[in-house]
Amino acid sequence: MTRPGGARIAGLGLLAAALVGLWKSLELESWSFDGPGAGLFPQLVTGVCVALALLVVVSPGKAGSTEEGDTEEAGTGAEARRTFALYAIAFGTLAAGAAYAGFAVTAIVTAVVIVRFAERRSWAAALGYGMACAAIGLVCFGWLLRVDLPEGPIERAFYTLVR
Repeated sequence: MTRPGGARIAGLGLLAAALVGLWKSLELESWSFDGPGAGLFPQLVTGVCVALALLVVVSPGKAGSTEEGDTEEAGTGAEARRTFALYAIAFGTLAAGAAYAGFAVTAIVTAVVIVRFAERRSWAAALGYGMACAAIGLVCFGWLLRVDLPEGPIERAFYTLVR
């Protein structure tokens, strides 16, 4: 009998954690008289986590390989510190921006900091990704699920159009 590899062991650990999360989320109400209940989103997310963990356990893939088949070395030294610092700045803008700028502006700025500067993608990709995150968040969470998102002028204008 062969020993399971590191990816399969990690997959089993993730599967165990996902199953515990699914078990606990199933105790929450999925639907209530006025719409989605508190358990709907956690049940969906933990269900996806269970499926992905099962996929990793069944077919873990080759260690160290990416989609293109090459291996990526983790950045070391100044480049790794720079990327880490940019992610820390992005999370700082996420926390401060939610309090002062509203959801949409915060989502766009955070995405630009991460995608453009930390991941070094194009301005078009960074702005497109940020605007898509803001739009999806406003429509799915702010409008459809009626989650109280941090409000700024963009959110107020959007809510006047759809509510």
